[in-house]
Amino acid sequence: MVYSFPVAPERPISIVERYFAAENALLRRVQPTWWGVVVTDERFPDIYDLNYARVDAALPDLTLDDVLAELVPAAIRAGSRHLQIGVLEPEGTARLLEEAEQAGHRVSWDTVMEFRPEVPDGPYPGGHVVEEIDTATAEFWEAHGRGLQEFEVIVPAVVEQLQRWTREVLIPAGRRFFAVRREGAIAGHGALQVRGGIGYIDDVVTFDPYRRQGIASAIVRRMVREAHRAGAETTFLLADQEDPIRLYRSLGFVQTRRLASALGPPPPERAEPPVTQRPAARSRSSLP
Repeated sequence: MVYSFPVAPERPISIVERYFAAENALLRRVQPTWWGVVVTDERFPDIYDLNYARVDAALPDLTLDDVLAELVPAAIRAGSRHLQIGVLEPEGTARLLEEAEQAGHRVSWDTVMEFRPEVPDGPYPGGHVVEEIDTATAEFWEAHGRGLQEFEVIVPAVVEQLQRWTREVLIPAGRRFFAVRREGAIAGHGALQVRGGIGYIDDVVTFDPYRRQGIASAIVRRMVREAHRAGAETTFLLADQEDPIRLYRSLGFVQTRRLASALGPPPPERAEPPVTQRPAARSRSSLP
C-alpha cells in the first residue's frame, strides 16, 4: 500500500523560521513533517521551546490531531511533561489553534520585531557603557539566575536546565551577553545569538532599582551593532508585552508578524503534571 501526505506549497522562508531551524540544529532530534518539524532533546525535558512541534506554513486544514500524532510519541521518548506547539503563520492556521483552545491548550502570542534602519553609530542611549560579559564568572551566572526570576522562571528543575542549555550548548554555539553596570554591579543584561545569518536578541532585563534609565535601550543598541559586525543580514527579537514593544519601536524595530504557541497537558503516557514555567519562553523581555 502506498501512503501519500499533503505537501506544503513552495513559499518564502521567513527570518524567524531560518533562525529557529538553525537553532534547532543544536538539539538532539529534529524530525521533519509535512507541516513543519518536531524537535526534542532529552537533556532538557522541561524546557518548552526545546521539546515542541513547529508549524511553519499557513495550513488552514491542519488539525490538532495531525500535529499530536507526531508530537506525542516524540515527547514521550524525550521524557517531556508538556505538549508545546509553535505556529509561525497563525492567521493561516486558525483551525489548529481553535481546536487547541477547545482541547484546553493555553494559547499565547508573541510579536516579531525586526530591526530595519541603518545600524547606528555614536554613543549609547543615556551615555551608558555597555560591556560584553565574561560568561565564565560566578558573577555572570548569579545575574543570569536573577534574570530568570524576572521572567517568572523559578522552578528549580527548569532553572537548572535553562542554565545548562545556555552553558553547554548556546555559549559554545556563539551566544554572547552584554551588560551595563552601576556601582560595579550588573544593572541589566541581554543576550545575542547569530545563527543562519540572522541575529536574535533575547533575555533583555533591567534590575530594580535601575529601570527607566535607558539601560535596556543601550544594551539592545550594542547588540544590534554586534550582530551587524558578526555578519547578520538582519536582527530580530520577540516581545509579548506592550511596554517592551514600545521600547523596541523607539529603537528602530518594526513589527513584522505575530507568532502563536499552544501549551497542552502532559503526553498521555506521562502521569506527572507539566513543570510550570512562563509559557512564552522565547519572549523574555523585562520592563526597560
